Amino acid sequence: MSVKMNHLKAFKEVAERGSIRSASRSMGISQPALTRNIKDLENQMGVSLIERNSNGITLTVYGEYFLNHAKLILKELELAQDGIRQQLEKFNGSVSIGMGGSVALSILPEVAAWFRKDYPEAKMYIYEEQVDALLNSLRNGELDFCINTANPEMHNGEFDFEALFTLDYAIFVRQDHPLAGVASLNELKDQSWILPITRSGYHQKVLDMLTENGLNPEVSFYINNVSGAVELLKKTDCFSILSHDLNQSDRNDHGIVPLNIDLSLPPATYYIVCRKSSPLLPLAQKLIHFFRLECNARTRKRASVRQ
Repeated sequence: MSVKMNHLKAFKEVAERGSIRSASRSMGISQPALTRNIKDLENQMGVSLIERNSNGITLTVYGEYFLNHAKLILKELELAQDGIRQQLEKFNGSVSIGMGGSVALSILPEVAAWFRKDYPEAKMYIYEEQVDALLNSLRNGELDFCINTANPEMHNGEFDFEALFTLDYAIFVRQDHPLAGVASLNELKDQSWILPITRSGYHQKVLDMLTENGLNPEVSFYINNVSGAVELLKKTDCFSILSHDLNQSDRNDHGIVPLNIDLSLPPATYYIVCRKSSPLLPLAQKLIHFFRLECNARTRKRASVRQ
């Protein structure tokens, strides 16, 4: 007997609702039929997946392990159905993407405008988060792809990485900060900082560099939202590490400035990150194409300015 999709759906529903009765109501099938589905699945796996108790059911150690795989299998089926539906409906549908705040503020607006023009009926779900949270959502099938800084060497077993662009970073303060004109990193000792809650990837590299150069930042505010960090900078005497692109917009009214100090921060490489062996939906492929076009255009523009 092979594992059937209705077996997986039944198991997932029971696991998430915590009882046979609640799951049978949700799925619109009888409790005996649902119980048979679970028993057939357990026979196929050769182990018990759930245990009954006075409060409903709990998963065995095998059930906990199998649940993650069941969710991914069902998500892959859903993605395949969505992909076919998008092609039949001429790319009407939705795409879910995750990104860091610097991408959302710098590149996304132009890309979204192109995407909207070519696919006016499509919906885009945009999640702005730090890289750890994005990779976890990608791993669970909640995102089609994400764009952020990352360390490919740490994750290349489960994700595909494509270098998309680089951003220059600097230490920022509000324009009228008393130390806005300092030239030495040493003058930033004992100052307060605004930094991401999750300091992995690029920000951790920069913090390590600051520490190696004798600066141990005292963090007053932890925040994962770039726009929020900018607003905090404008109202406090804190420092933060942000992309230079924030200061290069023709519409720059952020009220913050980068410091011109004796330590240059390394550029941050941003990657398109996808799950390995999981085909992208047509809309996701189209959206990635627009990101590539915009990044290539920006690279050419910067090269021409340098010349």
